[in-house]
Amino acid sequence: MEESKTPQWLIDAQNKSWEPEILISGITLTFLFLMSSYFYNFFAMLIQDHAVFARLAHVSYTVSIVLLNGLTIILIIHLVLRGVWTGFVGLSYVFPEGVNRKRLSKSNINTKFRKPKNFVIATEKICSLLFSFIFSVITYVLAATSIYIPLILLFFLDLDLIIIRQIIIYGVFTIVAILVLITVLLETKWKDSRFQQMLNSSFVSTILAIYFTNVGKIKSMAVFLLYFTLITLYSLPEISNFEFKNYESSEIKYEEGIVTLIDDYYKDLRDNEFRIPKAVLNEFHVTGRRIELFISFYKEDLFTLKQINKNPSLIEKYFDFSGTEIKSLQDLYRITLDGKMVPELRWYSKKLNETGQRGYISAIPVDNLETGYHELKIDKILWVVKGDSLLLVKDWIAIPFEKADK
Repeated sequence: MEESKTPQWLIDAQNKSWEPEILISGITLTFLFLMSSYFYNFFAMLIQDHAVFARLAHVSYTVSIVLLNGLTIILIIHLVLRGVWTGFVGLSYVFPEGVNRKRLSKSNINTKFRKPKNFVIATEKICSLLFSFIFSVITYVLAATSIYIPLILLFFLDLDLIIIRQIIIYGVFTIVAILVLITVLLETKWKDSRFQQMLNSSFVSTILAIYFTNVGKIKSMAVFLLYFTLITLYSLPEISNFEFKNYESSEIKYEEGIVTLIDDYYKDLRDNEFRIPKAVLNEFHVTGRRIELFISFYKEDLFTLKQINKNPSLIEKYFDFSGTEIKSLQDLYRITLDGKMVPELRWYSKKLNETGQRGYISAIPVDNLETGYHELKIDKILWVVKGDSLLLVKDWIAIPFEKADK
């Protein structure tokens, strides 16, 4: 039985595919350029406001940024090539036969020149392949990372973090075991079953088979691997800037004895469209009698407070917190100036207008400090869900500042 011919409407759609391609590429690029800060703030919000485990959120953020940057680069290349394609189309219209061999020099008389329409067709194929490659990458990445969605949704149920961790561990283990079992059955009892045929003809498998049978299995896998490797390397600086690690210290950095300032620690120097990972001072050069400190809210601190209230002796057993009675979130922090404890502070809850981030502010008196360099450091108590124990993070954040003349 002969295969049915390609419908005329599909041929027309293929011939005019450049129109929606350019439109979609332009709109998507505009959207992607505006999305960078939203991705950053979204995953930061998951960690801070919903107590999503940092590692889970960091992996999700990394995948999102790699996908975002990959799409951006491919779409830019696609639009550039579409510009080249348009030039070839115009050239083929003005000079359809291409090179005028009657006017060739004797040195080029035997050279075989291609006609402009050949370049139009070649560029058209590259552009269409790039556009389909984008679609394929999105499909595979979303399929591979779809497991993270239900895991993240668990944190919106306000369950105990220990219970969530157990659900994730046993849930992932169960899913892996089921997948291994299905794979074994597909290779043995279900080898020619209807279920295997359905999997083989699925959306994802069909796309993969198209690449393997037309480009080659090794070449296809090499292209995908090279693509993700290069995009990941390109994305590393942006990924490394996402530092919402509540359990890590932040020491003051020195280069050849000179203090390295981090703009993100000062509200007047940082980009306030992005969330604050830990804490900020309102300025580096302090001119007034007080300096404002903002500490970011972390929902997991509520869990820490809950665990301490269950067993108050844990503080006395593990830490010298200067006899502080842990009653509020602010009691989980110990603030020092130049190594000396800052006396009791008055705290206020605040929501930042730029990002909607919640936190606490307090005015720290500095009028008794000498003019010059000073260091503000914050220690923090955390409950480590993995170890089911308390942890004192020394130098949770360390911020240098300069006291100006009065």
